[in-house]
Amino acid sequence: MFKKGIVVSPPFEVDFRGGLSCGGSPDPLELRKYLTYWDEIDYPSNNFIFITSDDIEYLSTTHALKRTHINFQGRMSTDNGNIFIWAQDIALQENSQIEPGCWSLGQVSTTPYYAKQHKGTGIELELFNLLPVPNVDTPLADILEFKEKRNDELVAFRCYLDEINEKILSSIDVPRAKNAELNRLELSLKDIDRTMSESGIGKVVSNFKHVINTDLSGIIGVGLGAAGLASFVPMSPMVAGLSSAGIVTTVRKRVMNTAF
Repeated sequence: MFKKGIVVSPPFEVDFRGGLSCGGSPDPLELRKYLTYWDEIDYPSNNFIFITSDDIEYLSTTHALKRTHINFQGRMSTDNGNIFIWAQDIALQENSQIEPGCWSLGQVSTTPYYAKQHKGTGIELELFNLLPVPNVDTPLADILEFKEKRNDELVAFRCYLDEINEKILSSIDVPRAKNAELNRLELSLKDIDRTMSESGIGKVVSNFKHVINTDLSGIIGVGLGAAGLASFVPMSPMVAGLSSAGIVTTVRKRVMNTAF
């Protein structure tokens, strides 16, 4: 089984005046999401602006997180946040050269933003109030221990995500294929939720968007955004009291925003 790595950026919002508005160190909940569902996190650093946190410093002492250092040459504008997106893209390229097909991008934003413009057709799959994530009070060491003990369930979930795009797009009966794959995905999510409860890990449910483009290895971990022309499959909430939960899927052509 290939490892799965994710290159993450600081949280940001697209500024209507141009560029990005960055929000500092990674959100503790998002960091725990990445730690739970990926084998390795890369949180790139650069020679202009250094951002860290206690969680980042701790994970840097383990095999769960590394910091690819990007050394920019010449004068750079650091007032619009694009430097973090450039660093993320360069780190993704470097990781992908060493481990092809193993690395994806993770961004905490309602609007994805990339250093290069990418076009492609793929499946956009969004879990709404469905993804079990350790809460912010969960010690990172407990999550690492959970991953070691429950690796099979986590790998199964990741495999379902990777298979959905291929199986649905290659099926003659797309609606039937989609329903079958989403049923498998729901069972996998319930397995993870159960194992977290059995392990005594406090958890919340989170939103999760997974986009697989036909010409891009993967862009994963983007925050909740517009669903567009999509279908919503309702599912039973994993936490009592939630008004709704489900999966939004759509097949669409996408043109990614560019930081250049």
